[in-house]
Amino acid sequence: MRLVSTTTGRLAYVVSFIIISIQLTAQVNSPYSRYGIGNLVGSQHIIGRSMGGIQAAYADGLSNNMVQSVNFNNPATYGAFYLVSYDLSLLYDTRSLKSSNPEGIFKSRYLIPSYLAVGMPLNKAKGLGLAFGLRPISRINYTVITRGRVANDSVGTSYEGTGGMNQAFVGIGKRWKNLSIGLNTGYTFGRKELSTKKTFLSDTTAYAQSNTGSTTTYGKAFFQLGLQYEVLLHKVEDKAKKQTENYLLRFGATANLQQSLNAKQDQVVETFTVGSVGNFISIDSISKFNNIKGTIVMPASYEAGIVFHKTLTSTRGIFEMWSIGAEYSSTLWKNYRFYGQADPALVNSWTMKFGAQISPNPQAIRNYLNNVNYRIGFNFGKDYIDADGNGLKTSTFSFGAGFPIRKWRAYETQYTVVQTALQVGKRGSSKNNITENFVQLSLGFSLNDTWFIKRRYD
Repeated sequence: MRLVSTTTGRLAYVVSFIIISIQLTAQVNSPYSRYGIGNLVGSQHIIGRSMGGIQAAYADGLSNNMVQSVNFNNPATYGAFYLVSYDLSLLYDTRSLKSSNPEGIFKSRYLIPSYLAVGMPLNKAKGLGLAFGLRPISRINYTVITRGRVANDSVGTSYEGTGGMNQAFVGIGKRWKNLSIGLNTGYTFGRKELSTKKTFLSDTTAYAQSNTGSTTTYGKAFFQLGLQYEVLLHKVEDKAKKQTENYLLRFGATANLQQSLNAKQDQVVETFTVGSVGNFISIDSISKFNNIKGTIVMPASYEAGIVFHKTLTSTRGIFEMWSIGAEYSSTLWKNYRFYGQADPALVNSWTMKFGAQISPNPQAIRNYLNNVNYRIGFNFGKDYIDADGNGLKTSTFSFGAGFPIRKWRAYETQYTVVQTALQVGKRGSSKNNITENFVQLSLGFSLNDTWFIKRRYD
């Protein structure tokens, strides 16, 4: 009865997370989100974020000290599942934008769900695992207001945009000794709503305000391939302590295939007025078109990395002592097309990532801090947005930790780890008119359980 009630409780946590996620609203104003698919929100697992973004070569499915997380960025890791895992996270993002011309500093912040994922072993003996979930890919949210003069009258222009891209995914992974492969598929979907409002500010002539807007919805299936291969470099056996130290090298790679999303767009050019409570009231539609069909071409992306790590095998299980790795990722954004048109503000992006993790003594029972997994990382590269033609450099420093809450109880089949990550970064340099500094705080939970236990007594 205890197993049923606690498992039901964990499912309740997941349902509550979904409800909270639906109620959350983003309050961010980033002009960079106007281009392409918007600001990429970093749809990685918290562990990857705290290690500089490493994900292709990372895996923790067999490490008792880390329990288990769902590395949905590389489906090859699913074959290592030995517990059912619920993985969920929230992201708090605060940004400071600095403009050189005109001079100004603008601040924004938002709170959004990072991901919700469930992983489970299908056949532990054959190394077969399954995962599914939901995660955001990008966010569009900006308001830019300009002032000018037309025909000796002042005119104000407001550029606004909302929307974003999300993915619902399901994947399967298979492990053969040192080799693991996997496939993620699912549905990519989103919305992009843009508007340009003009208001004439005249003391002598009455003008109607105008709005030119478009709303685009899109979606289609996607495919991602994943691969990992591990090599044992050195082994040290201690027969007296009945334990073995292993030094291993793991290679990992992923590829997201180029896809053409099916899109529908509504366009409108109209005059409007503002009501007494600030509401938008349409006066007359100058032109209006609905359900304009087209395609949005999402480019292919690639990632490859390597992780050198040490494990300790003892009578109590397999423990990850430390790991250090590096990865390189690239996306061919020059191939992006929106209704057949290239976006001149987009360029091919790349990122170089470095990360490390250490657990001082994962077998310690009395010293809790020795059980914690400490992580640190750094990355740099080139953003996919190049609005001013000077390139947009990016850099991020990150650190975090995994705090075990429950484990190693003979009468327990459930384990919990609280995952945290803090990222401090910058987009742009002195060459850019607008630079952006950001701080991202992620909080997540890896809730693990053992299902399908055969009864020993009737």
